[in-house]
Amino acid sequence: MIERLTISRDDAIYECFPDVCLTVTGRLILVYRESESHSAAEFSHLVWRVSDDGGRTWSEKQYLTRSEKTDGVLFKWNCPRISQLADGRIIALCDGYPVPPGEGGSQYDSKVWLWTSTDDGVSFGEPVETPVCGIVPDRIVELASGRLLLGTHVRAPETSNLSRQMVFISDDGAASWRGPVTVCSTHHYWACEGGMVQLPGGEVVCYMRDNSRTGVPGPKCISFDEGEDWRGPFDTPMNGCHRPVPGLTASGHVMVLYRHQPGHGPFAKNLFAYRETVESALSVLREDQTGVVLPLDHDRNAQSDSSYTGWVQLADGRIFAVSYIKDDAPMAQIRGYYFTEDEF
Repeated sequence: MIERLTISRDDAIYECFPDVCLTVTGRLILVYRESESHSAAEFSHLVWRVSDDGGRTWSEKQYLTRSEKTDGVLFKWNCPRISQLADGRIIALCDGYPVPPGEGGSQYDSKVWLWTSTDDGVSFGEPVETPVCGIVPDRIVELASGRLLLGTHVRAPETSNLSRQMVFISDDGAASWRGPVTVCSTHHYWACEGGMVQLPGGEVVCYMRDNSRTGVPGPKCISFDEGEDWRGPFDTPMNGCHRPVPGLTASGHVMVLYRHQPGHGPFAKNLFAYRETVESALSVLREDQTGVVLPLDHDRNAQSDSSYTGWVQLADGRIFAVSYIKDDAPMAQIRGYYFTEDEF
């Protein structure tokens, strides 16, 4: 059974693009953006909230940062993410850039900023600008070796202004970053919005959105050397995949939450979860991949907009996921989901 609940709904604010992390104390920390619309032209604020009961109730919102249009220009905070590192630091991050030019403009001028908490999300420090460029970042992925990977993408001239999925690497705990390393840049896919997961054998898989809106499979690339080089791209069974968010489950499977966008019809109607074995995740042949797709939610709004997500697995084995959705609201709202791996 899939249980849905409303985390935050304010019909005067577009609440969108959430992510969530589970800390070592069992606390959930949620981040998301507030704006007046999906594109954000008037204001752009980043919110965090905490839950100590597995996502049932949440603290009052606090602001990582607030930005409002001044002299015709908005410094836009775009897509926040959050994760906890092995040393206990909780790092929230977001890409930021002035609009105009906006998302179709100079994306190399967009930078990723970091906010750090060392008190379990009670407070966060001031934002720190990094040299990491690009938009729609992945959360920071910490490898078993301690290396940190941070993915972003830009529009790329070498692919006729399609996308270049990239990764930046830190070997000093996010004090410095090098890169970008190209994960995927090809005319075959409009590959972007990559999400990475390290498998038990050390391999790193990057699942990506195909932005052609033709319903073709979302691609993946695989690294066998901690992000230095990438093989692929390879088809996955996730047709029409947008903004994939992968991770490992307690059962040893790979699970990916994503927006399903089958073609040029209505936008952002469905939230799907996909679960596969590690062997399937490493397979480069579509016919050898054996994942199962589970529908989680459907946006009934005539101007639908939904399904940028984050998820964790709770101590009792349940998956707790967050997403944004319009559905029965005039503006986007933040919704939570509980389900178990048995649903697959």
